[in-house]
Amino acid sequence: MAKKQKVKFHRGDRRPATVKYSIFYKKKMVKRKDEIVWQVIEYPTKSIVNEYFFEEDANKLVKFQNKYKVWQENGGLPSFLCLKSYKYKR
Repeated sequence: MAKKQKVKFHRGDRRPATVKYSIFYKKKMVKRKDEIVWQVIEYPTKSIVNEYFFEEDANKLVKFQNKYKVWQENGGLPSFLCLKSYKYKR
């Protein structure tokens, strides 16, 4: 017996849009008052993903995200998960 489809499709339904740009991550050193912090920045959206006190921690996140590109299908990390996000204009 064939399985019954659980999702109902309606006339006019469309597939999600595909992302046409490639996402990559870089780390950047920023000085705030007397301390130095390392920011992980997502390009081309230029969103600040996270800040670290140690360069090794930032480098670990950058290498992981550039290797697996976890948020590529969604067009980047959602703005509510970023420390600071900018509207990307294509």
